[in-house]
Amino acid sequence: MTPNYLIHEEKYQQARANGWPGWGGPERMARENIWLERLFSFPAVPPQGYVLELGCGEGHYARLLAQRGYTVTGVDVSPTAVAWAIEKTQQTGESVTYLVADLSQPGLLPGKMFDLIVDGNCLHCIIGQDRATFLGNVSRLLRPGGLFFVSSLCSETAVAQTLELEGRPYRFLPTPTGLQTELETAGFQIQQFVVHENQKHNHCTGHVLKPKD
Repeated sequence: MTPNYLIHEEKYQQARANGWPGWGGPERMARENIWLERLFSFPAVPPQGYVLELGCGEGHYARLLAQRGYTVTGVDVSPTAVAWAIEKTQQTGESVTYLVADLSQPGLLPGKMFDLIVDGNCLHCIIGQDRATFLGNVSRLLRPGGLFFVSSLCSETAVAQTLELEGRPYRFLPTPTGLQTELETAGFQIQQFVVHENQKHNHCTGHVLKPKD
Protein backbone atom coordinates (compact mmCIF):
# COMPACT_ATOMS: atom_id res chain seq x y z
CA MET A 1 0.00 0.00 0.00
CA THR A 2 1.28 3.46 -0.92
CA PRO A 3 2.32 5.66 2.01
CA ASN A 4 0.78 9.08 2.45
CA TYR A 5 3.69 11.39 3.24
CA LEU A 6 1.38 14.40 3.32
CA ILE A 7 0.02 13.06 6.61
CA HIS A 8 2.99 14.93 8.08
CA GLU A 9 1.54 18.20 6.78
CA GLU A 10 -1.68 17.39 8.64
CA LYS A 11 0.28 16.61 11.80
CA TYR A 12 2.13 19.94 11.68
CA GLN A 13 -1.11 21.81 11.08
CA GLN A 14 -2.55 20.09 14.16
CA ALA A 15 0.55 20.92 16.21
CA ARG A 16 0.24 24.61 15.36
CA ALA A 17 -3.49 24.59 16.04
CA ASN A 18 -2.82 22.99 19.44
CA GLY A 19 -0.33 25.71 20.33
CA TRP A 20 2.49 23.18 20.68
CA PRO A 21 6.14 24.26 20.31
CA GLY A 22 6.71 21.56 17.69
CA TRP A 23 6.00 17.99 16.58
CA GLY A 24 4.86 15.76 19.44
CA GLY A 25 4.15 18.56 21.90
CA PRO A 26 6.11 20.07 24.79
CA GLU A 27 7.25 16.77 26.32
CA ARG A 28 8.94 15.59 23.15
CA MET A 29 10.45 18.99 22.42
CA ALA A 30 11.98 19.07 25.90
CA ARG A 31 14.11 16.07 24.88
CA GLU A 32 15.67 17.79 21.85
CA ASN A 33 19.17 17.84 23.34
CA ILE A 34 19.27 14.02 23.38
CA TRP A 35 19.49 14.02 19.57
CA LEU A 36 22.32 16.56 19.67
CA GLU A 37 24.22 14.58 22.31
CA ARG A 38 23.94 11.44 20.21
CA LEU A 39 25.14 13.25 17.09
CA PHE A 40 28.25 14.58 18.81
CA SER A 41 28.98 11.33 20.67
CA PHE A 42 31.12 10.46 17.65
CA PRO A 43 34.42 12.38 17.84
CA ALA A 44 34.89 12.69 14.08
CA VAL A 45 31.80 14.81 13.39
CA PRO A 46 33.02 17.67 11.14
CA PRO A 47 33.48 20.73 13.39
CA GLN A 48 32.35 23.12 10.67
CA GLY A 49 31.00 23.21 7.12
CA TYR A 50 27.76 22.73 5.22
CA VAL A 51 25.01 20.69 6.90
CA LEU A 52 21.75 19.32 5.49
CA GLU A 53 18.99 18.23 7.85
CA LEU A 54 16.48 15.77 6.40
CA GLY A 55 13.04 16.19 7.94
CA CYS A 56 13.78 19.48 9.68
CA GLY A 57 10.24 20.08 10.95
CA GLU A 58 9.98 23.47 12.66
CA GLY A 59 13.75 23.76 12.66
CA HIS A 60 14.83 23.13 16.26
CA TYR A 61 17.79 20.90 15.33
CA ALA A 62 18.73 23.16 12.42
CA ARG A 63 18.84 26.16 14.74
CA LEU A 64 20.96 24.31 17.29
CA LEU A 65 23.45 23.39 14.57
CA ALA A 66 23.50 26.95 13.23
CA GLN A 67 24.31 28.16 16.75
CA ARG A 68 27.41 25.96 16.59
CA GLY A 69 28.61 27.76 13.47
CA TYR A 70 27.49 25.38 10.72
CA THR A 71 25.95 26.60 7.46
CA VAL A 72 22.62 24.77 7.62
CA THR A 73 19.94 23.81 5.11
CA GLY A 74 16.77 22.12 6.36
CA VAL A 75 14.24 20.32 4.17
CA ASP A 76 10.82 18.91 4.99
CA VAL A 77 7.82 17.62 3.05
CA SER A 78 5.45 19.79 5.10
CA PRO A 79 4.93 23.41 3.93
CA THR A 80 3.49 24.24 7.36
CA ALA A 81 6.63 22.93 9.08
CA VAL A 82 8.93 24.92 6.79
CA ALA A 83 6.93 28.13 7.21
CA TRP A 84 7.02 27.58 10.98
CA ALA A 85 10.79 27.01 10.88
CA ILE A 86 11.30 30.24 8.95
CA GLU A 87 9.19 32.16 11.48
CA LYS A 88 11.09 30.74 14.45
CA THR A 89 14.48 31.38 12.90
CA GLN A 90 13.55 34.98 12.14
CA GLN A 91 12.67 35.36 15.83
CA THR A 92 15.84 33.74 17.17
CA GLY A 93 18.25 35.26 14.65
CA GLU A 94 20.10 32.24 13.20
CA SER A 95 20.80 32.01 9.48
CA VAL A 96 19.26 28.80 8.09
CA THR A 97 17.94 27.97 4.61
CA TYR A 98 14.66 26.01 4.64
CA LEU A 99 13.07 24.26 1.67
CA VAL A 100 9.96 22.17 1.04
CA ALA A 101 11.02 18.87 -0.54
CA ASP A 102 9.82 15.28 -0.83
CA LEU A 103 12.75 13.14 0.32
CA SER A 104 11.25 10.05 -1.31
CA GLN A 105 11.80 11.55 -4.78
CA PRO A 106 15.10 11.36 -6.70
CA GLY A 107 17.13 14.42 -7.66
CA LEU A 108 16.90 16.28 -4.35
CA LEU A 109 18.75 19.64 -4.33
CA PRO A 110 20.62 19.30 -7.64
CA GLY A 111 24.11 20.79 -7.67
CA LYS A 112 24.41 20.96 -3.87
CA MET A 113 27.00 19.21 -1.70
CA PHE A 114 27.30 18.88 2.08
CA ASP A 115 29.98 17.94 4.61
CA LEU A 116 27.46 16.55 7.10
CA ILE A 117 23.94 15.24 6.52
CA VAL A 118 21.73 14.55 9.53
CA ASP A 119 18.53 12.59 9.84
CA GLY A 120 16.06 14.63 11.88
CA ASN A 121 14.23 11.43 12.89
CA CYS A 122 13.00 11.13 9.33
CA LEU A 123 14.24 7.84 7.89
CA HIS A 124 11.69 5.77 9.83
CA CYS A 125 8.98 7.80 8.03
CA ILE A 126 10.18 6.55 4.62
CA ILE A 127 8.52 3.35 3.44
CA GLY A 128 9.42 0.51 1.10
CA GLN A 129 11.42 1.20 -2.06
CA ASP A 130 11.40 4.91 -1.23
CA ARG A 131 14.08 4.17 1.36
CA ALA A 132 16.61 3.31 -1.35
CA THR A 133 15.79 6.59 -3.12
CA PHE A 134 16.18 8.49 0.17
CA LEU A 135 19.61 6.95 0.81
CA GLY A 136 20.58 7.53 -2.82
CA ASN A 137 19.87 11.23 -2.37
CA VAL A 138 22.05 11.23 0.76
CA SER A 139 24.92 9.54 -1.05
CA ARG A 140 24.76 11.95 -3.99
CA LEU A 141 24.61 15.06 -1.78
CA LEU A 142 27.35 14.03 0.65
CA ARG A 143 30.95 14.95 -0.10
CA PRO A 144 33.39 12.03 -0.37
CA GLY A 145 34.58 11.44 3.17
CA GLY A 146 31.49 13.21 4.53
CA LEU A 147 29.43 11.96 7.47
CA PHE A 148 25.78 10.90 7.55
CA PHE A 149 24.11 10.72 10.98
CA VAL A 150 21.11 8.38 11.11
CA SER A 151 18.49 8.69 13.86
CA SER A 152 15.74 6.12 13.40
CA LEU A 153 13.19 4.14 15.32
CA CYS A 154 14.01 0.45 15.10
CA SER A 155 12.27 -2.77 16.00
CA GLU A 156 12.72 -4.16 19.49
CA THR A 157 12.21 -7.68 18.08
CA ALA A 158 14.05 -9.73 15.47
CA VAL A 159 11.43 -8.76 12.88
CA ALA A 160 11.01 -5.40 11.12
CA GLN A 161 7.69 -3.67 11.75
CA THR A 162 5.50 -1.41 9.65
CA LEU A 163 3.18 0.82 11.68
CA GLU A 164 -0.01 2.12 10.08
CA LEU A 165 -2.01 5.30 10.53
CA GLU A 166 -5.48 5.66 9.04
CA GLY A 167 -4.98 2.35 7.26
CA ARG A 168 -1.78 3.33 5.45
CA PRO A 169 1.93 2.72 6.16
CA TYR A 170 3.23 5.44 8.49
CA ARG A 171 6.45 4.23 10.12
CA PHE A 172 8.94 1.54 9.18
CA LEU A 173 10.95 0.09 12.06
CA PRO A 174 13.82 -2.01 10.69
CA THR A 175 15.79 -4.36 12.85
CA PRO A 176 19.19 -2.92 13.81
CA THR A 177 20.87 -5.48 11.56
CA GLY A 178 18.50 -4.65 8.73
CA LEU A 179 19.19 -0.93 9.03
CA GLN A 180 22.93 -1.53 8.96
CA THR A 181 22.51 -3.69 5.85
CA GLU A 182 20.52 -0.90 4.16
CA LEU A 183 23.26 1.61 4.89
CA GLU A 184 26.02 -0.67 3.65
CA THR A 185 24.05 -1.54 0.52
CA ALA A 186 23.76 2.20 -0.19
CA GLY A 187 27.58 2.37 -0.11
CA PHE A 188 28.17 3.83 3.35
CA GLN A 189 30.82 2.67 5.80
CA ILE A 190 29.48 2.29 9.35
CA GLN A 191 31.73 3.94 11.94
CA GLN A 192 29.47 3.83 14.99
CA PHE A 193 26.06 2.22 15.54
CA VAL A 194 24.13 2.26 18.81
CA VAL A 195 20.78 0.78 19.83
CA HIS A 196 19.02 2.87 22.49
CA GLU A 197 16.39 0.82 24.32
CA ASN A 198 13.12 2.60 25.08
CA GLN A 199 9.82 1.54 26.60
CA LYS A 200 7.75 1.88 23.43
CA HIS A 201 10.14 1.53 20.48
CA ASN A 202 13.90 1.23 20.39
CA HIS A 203 15.95 3.89 18.63
CA CYS A 204 19.04 3.36 16.50
CA THR A 205 21.68 5.98 15.80
CA GLY A 206 24.48 5.52 13.31
CA HIS A 207 27.45 7.54 12.11
CA VAL A 208 28.38 6.44 8.60
CA LEU A 209 30.89 7.71 6.06
CA LYS A 210 30.76 8.10 2.32
CA PRO A 211 34.02 6.59 1.07
CA LYS A 212 36.53 8.96 -0.52
CA ASP A 213 37.34 6.60 -3.39
